Amino acid sequence: MKPSLLVIGCGNMGSAMVRGWCRDKWNSKYHFLLYDTVFSKAHQLAEILGLQSIRDLRDVQSEPHLILLAVKPRHFKSAAEEVAVFENSIFMSVAAGISIKQLQSFLGKDKRIVRLMPNLGVEVGEGVIAMNFSPSFPQEDQEDLLFFLSSLGWVFEADENEFDCVTALSGSGPGFTAVFIEAMMDAGVKIGLPWEKSLKLVLQTLMGTATLLKVKNLHPGLLKNMVCSPGGTTITGIHRLEKAGFRGAVMDGIEAACNRAKNTMHEE
Repeated sequence: MKPSLLVIGCGNMGSAMVRGWCRDKWNSKYHFLLYDTVFSKAHQLAEILGLQSIRDLRDVQSEPHLILLAVKPRHFKSAAEEVAVFENSIFMSVAAGISIKQLQSFLGKDKRIVRLMPNLGVEVGEGVIAMNFSPSFPQEDQEDLLFFLSSLGWVFEADENEFDCVTALSGSGPGFTAVFIEAMMDAGVKIGLPWEKSLKLVLQTLMGTATLLKVKNLHPGLLKNMVCSPGGTTITGIHRLEKAGFRGAVMDGIEAACNRAKNTMHEE
């Protein structure tokens, strides 16, 4: 009998992680159980991926090996209390702003708990996942979980005091990047290209740039200098961006997101 993975919350992040795991065939090794307070979300995702959905957490017949808590911070306590009865499960939380100490207060001090901060790239195996384990989490179980999560992208351990920064930079990063991509696409339309062609050009340019920086381990400033010819088109465009405060706006946006992450649990 396959071990089970109970997913509580099938919103954007929960469903992205499930899709990512199924993309890497983990559904052949785990029995996925999908639950959401809006049953249609869990049911539709289960139908698409060939998994099982449940209407009530009391329908869980045996103790899951893994439990993913992918609910909003304001709903977290009630969801956690429903599954705290499981003594031997590994609990994975992606709730922003809820610390390991708070997770232990909801689930039990001696439970195996890991706090995660993923981004939506997990769906295609190109995500970023920060993780922090509870003190009582055995080392051998940490290694197994690291292997399981690594199919979703780059996984790394982070101190809890870094989580709000990771949330702003990586968790919110796809949103910021999407705005930049859309702006570049709109610029392409403005200068005369069809939006479909403009979008393809932008996406491939960003993918190529990111891959080049990663593979060659380049500082982005160095790559910028490589592209900027004296008196050329690139430096002319960058000058206009700098005059508009482009870098400062990006930095302010990420700092605002970080501050918001710090206040999330307090307000919820």
